[in-house]
Amino acid sequence: MIQFIRNLGHLIYKGWFYLVTAIPVFVCAPILLVGVLSERTYPLLYWVARSIWSPFILFMMGTPIRRVEGSLELPPPPFVVVANHTSMLDIMLLLRICKRPVVFVGKEELGRIWLFGFFYKRAAILVNRSSKESRKRVYERVRQKLHYQRSIAIYPEGGVPHVSVDLDRFKDGAFSMAIEHNLPLVPIVNFDCKKRLNWELFEGGPGILRYTILETIPAKTFKADQVEDFKQHVRNRMLEVLKSDEI
Repeated sequence: MIQFIRNLGHLIYKGWFYLVTAIPVFVCAPILLVGVLSERTYPLLYWVARSIWSPFILFMMGTPIRRVEGSLELPPPPFVVVANHTSMLDIMLLLRICKRPVVFVGKEELGRIWLFGFFYKRAAILVNRSSKESRKRVYERVRQKLHYQRSIAIYPEGGVPHVSVDLDRFKDGAFSMAIEHNLPLVPIVNFDCKKRLNWELFEGGPGILRYTILETIPAKTFKADQVEDFKQHVRNRMLEVLKSDEI
């Protein structure tokens, strides 16, 4: 009976997440529609996402954020930010970390999510990883965003791995992009999103979301033929930090 009640609580908590995600979108829809009109109005959209949507969700889910001791500061934009991907809460956390507008690069499937997808596909850069033409368009759109000094946010694992995986293999995209456009790259590690709201049906619950900003890797540290070295260097450092939290 106790297990049944616990599982029911997990189900209610996950359902509650989708409800509280939708509420600010409905309330702020007129402002969001203005925000997706053009690149010049994107800061308005980002402000709503960062200052209303994200904090509302985090508060209603009982998941306050906390920067761990030793965390560094973000550099001046533009830059590429990479983070581990464990939960839908990752997006809300990253929005709160990045005060100035960043543009997310994500899977095109996210653009099909009801309501959320309508705005996401107009604000983010969506990619079909199986299409070479789609990946090429991503670089063109990134170039456009950089013209407006937008930073780029990418989850280099390319998706949310199984809960048993600490950090999945990285795709090349973020690192090729940083090299091609001479951008610094900032790794961010979140420690708790997986515990709070992962994709397992009967897991999760309220609690603190801790994060740390690792040392920025300056532009031109790696050359075009060193993408593999670049991504392995970053992954090893992020994995080291994640593992140290388990001790």
